[in-house]
Amino acid sequence: MAVTMKLSLVAVLLVVMISASGISAHKDPKHKTHNVTFYAHEAIETGADATAFIVAGPGGNVSALQFGALVVVNDPITETEDPNSLQIGKLQGLYVLDGSRKYRAQVTVIIDQPGDLVETTYEIVGQRASFNVTNDRQLAVLAGTGNYLGQKGYAVVSTVSQTLVPGPIIGAQYNVQKWTLVVGK
Repeated sequence: MAVTMKLSLVAVLLVVMISASGISAHKDPKHKTHNVTFYAHEAIETGADATAFIVAGPGGNVSALQFGALVVVNDPITETEDPNSLQIGKLQGLYVLDGSRKYRAQVTVIIDQPGDLVETTYEIVGQRASFNVTNDRQLAVLAGTGNYLGQKGYAVVSTVSQTLVPGPIIGAQYNVQKWTLVVGK
């Protein structure tokens, strides 16, 4: 009986200690997050000023944003939604479109800070609704380099403006997207 009681007491103490350590880990002041906000200016297949191109499509069709299309992006990012505001870096990567008007995004955000000798980047992946102009989208921030080494978190992306461009490419458009990264170590 005494052995059973001692084992029960040890089990209860163990549960309390594990629970307490879990609670304190969530309140750890070393685990702080911060926000990084910028605006990406994307011109999809709009001509000479394009920052996103369809480079592959089903059956070789590169004239439409459709299932199977592969889009390469190299968007300038700025401090504000005004395209003439200070450019602070680039959003570069790939979009792969699926059949439900969504696409998988794998992008690198390169932040250029004056005087930095080390390139600072965030690696971001996830699925986004390709023509959704109302809802926020969330993507995973997997890692950071340079000044953001070891940081991870998530990105919330919202479309600030979208303008469809008439012409031979179906889906050609100008987009301004607000990106807010919530990241920390």
